[in-house]
Amino acid sequence: MGRRYLALLTMLVLGLSCVVPAGINGVLETPGLHEEAGLYRTSYVAHAPFNITSNVDFETLGFPGNGSEAEPYLIQDLNITSTGPACIWVMNTSSHFIIQDCLFESPMFHYLARHAVYPVTLTNVSNGEVRGNHFVESFGAFAGYKLSNCTITENVLSVSYHAIIVLESNSTTISDNTQGYEPVNLAATINSCRNCTITRNVFKNVTSSGFYVRNCYDVHLTENNITGATGDLVFTWSGIELYGGQSCSIVDNVVTEFGLYGIDVDSVDCLIAGNNVTSSDTCMKLSLNNSVVRDNWIGGGFYGMALVQANDSSFHENTIFGRSGYYEAGIAVHGGTNCDIFSNNISRVGYGIYLQGCDGFNVSGNRVTDGRYGFAFGWYSNWNVPEGPFSHCDIIGNVFGSGGVYPLVEYYSDWEFDTITFEGNTVNGGDIGFFAEASGDSVNGGDFSQLVLVSCNGVTVSGGEFAGILSDKQEPYYDPGQASAIILLNCSGCSLDGLSFHDNTIGVNLQDCADCNVTASSGDLNTWRGISISHSARIRISGVAISNSLRGIEISSSHNCQVSGATITQNEEGVVLRTSYSCLLSGSMYFENGDAILLDDSDGTELRGNDVYWNERGILLNSTSDCLITENHVYNNTGVGICLSLGSNLNDIFSNVFAFNSPNAICLGTSNHWDNMADTGNQWSDYGGEGPYVIDENDQDNYPSVIITTTTSTTGNGGINPLILGIGGGMVGLIALIIVVVDRRRVRVVD
Repeated sequence: MGRRYLALLTMLVLGLSCVVPAGINGVLETPGLHEEAGLYRTSYVAHAPFNITSNVDFETLGFPGNGSEAEPYLIQDLNITSTGPACIWVMNTSSHFIIQDCLFESPMFHYLARHAVYPVTLTNVSNGEVRGNHFVESFGAFAGYKLSNCTITENVLSVSYHAIIVLESNSTTISDNTQGYEPVNLAATINSCRNCTITRNVFKNVTSSGFYVRNCYDVHLTENNITGATGDLVFTWSGIELYGGQSCSIVDNVVTEFGLYGIDVDSVDCLIAGNNVTSSDTCMKLSLNNSVVRDNWIGGGFYGMALVQANDSSFHENTIFGRSGYYEAGIAVHGGTNCDIFSNNISRVGYGIYLQGCDGFNVSGNRVTDGRYGFAFGWYSNWNVPEGPFSHCDIIGNVFGSGGVYPLVEYYSDWEFDTITFEGNTVNGGDIGFFAEASGDSVNGGDFSQLVLVSCNGVTVSGGEFAGILSDKQEPYYDPGQASAIILLNCSGCSLDGLSFHDNTIGVNLQDCADCNVTASSGDLNTWRGISISHSARIRISGVAISNSLRGIEISSSHNCQVSGATITQNEEGVVLRTSYSCLLSGSMYFENGDAILLDDSDGTELRGNDVYWNERGILLNSTSDCLITENHVYNNTGVGICLSLGSNLNDIFSNVFAFNSPNAICLGTSNHWDNMADTGNQWSDYGGEGPYVIDENDQDNYPSVIITTTTSTTGNGGINPLILGIGGGMVGLIALIIVVVDRRRVRVVD
């Protein structure tokens, strides 16, 4: 039995009232009973509860008809209120009969060893029909056990907990029933049945589960409308659950507002088609074998479809849209073998198609638009599927919008890239280049709109313009995501030369790489990072121009990396090092950034020969020690020139120029050296000419110099140093009066 049915069995068993057969003599007519909203009749015949235990009882109790198909026994227009669980209990009959247009009320329920007892209960019955009745103020409505050729139809079910339960039955139809006033916990349970149809039922206020179907063969759920209850204290489970089924179908149903699953299926030889499933955390969770899922409309969930250990099945021509486009997956695959995913349209999701832990899948002809990433090489799992890569899969001819490919690759040696075919896929109208385990190849970057290199050695990528690879989301909060135009993973000795990358979330993204070069390239208007380096070693970035990004270059969790000869301008943060050590930043120009250079927990870094000017702040060290900062020109920054925070200790700072910053220096660290401890300090625009240059009571430059201006500057934009500065040794005063006029773009020095 399923979870909800087991929960019912654990409840306190209530006593079943003794119900004895009763005739129809002496009944009273009760006009006007239960007049509510016109949902049921206002006139019934009051009757005591009764049982029918054989075919003979129909005649004994005086019901009209002869039990044939043409003239069934007719039980109708009765008003039965029971203090026990059953109003009418029919058992062990084969005659044709109809219970119709009655009003039933029973606040009690009872469970026998094999089945429930509800207001109308049929046990071991063939050829029965329950039609057009109204069930009010009851725990449940109808219970059937070992039915054959029975019909439950057009009833109004104003019950609180479990509307319909049918067990171990054949050739039975449940159709056109409608939930009444009351919210209902469980709409219907169908267990161990064959050749049954559940169709056109409407349940609009389900507080737990809709249709709960277990261990059935040839059972078909069609054209039902099921809506979960909403509210702060309500958690709905699923709209339709089909577990242990074979040769079943779920077709043309409307399922909405279920908290966990819209449709949850773990079955064989099934058809799931034409359904409209919306506003559930997982709209469809499918663990299928040899099944078809097609033409469904799925939307507003965290997962559109979650394929969990699905095998030998096809998923095609579905339309899937997400909830917000942040983290949702259109189709998420976790495990399984030999499935086809093709011709699906997916939009407004975080991941269009997420493939993980599966083997032998074909993913082709799908279209992903208006999302963060079109396709993800997944590693991380869900639903108790082991983590790990996919293999022997074909990803061919898909259209991936916006963020293109997102490789969540872990443990590279576990991947069998030679078994994966990735070709003919596009992003923003251009081809996606995917190279795995290539060696010594030369790649023309101009052939691709996005480029992914995994576990490559000695590959050179030259030229190409890469634009529009985006994963940024603005509402309800800003999250840039990780979409990258050029991605290198676990690569060594590779070179990127002469590339142009603009208007992406990340321009160039290197992870777990070593001994790679990025040269003579330009990046502009990449929203998060122009160049991102993480968990890498000995990456050399030279001759690049990076502008208008949140972070121009970020190097994190890496070591022995270099940035040289670069032009870094108009970024919120120019170059950022985080938890990276023994790196070199040299010979570059940083201007018109927010923070020009930020070293965060990045010990042993060397800053040499950089020009840092017209930024909001110049050089910032946060919890960073043992650095060498020398021969840099830091001037005309509107905020601090250089700042050492708490935890930034034992840094050597000399032979630099600090001029016209506000202030030139701040130091909160300890044991830092502002000179070479021999004869050379720094040049300071606000040095008075005598004695040491005092920064604070704990920090001073013992060998400071004043600044001598010998000529006027040019006014180029970042190409020429606006101050030509000399060292005046121990000069006491300035030779000439200097008037410095500063505007946003340039500094004019007038002798």
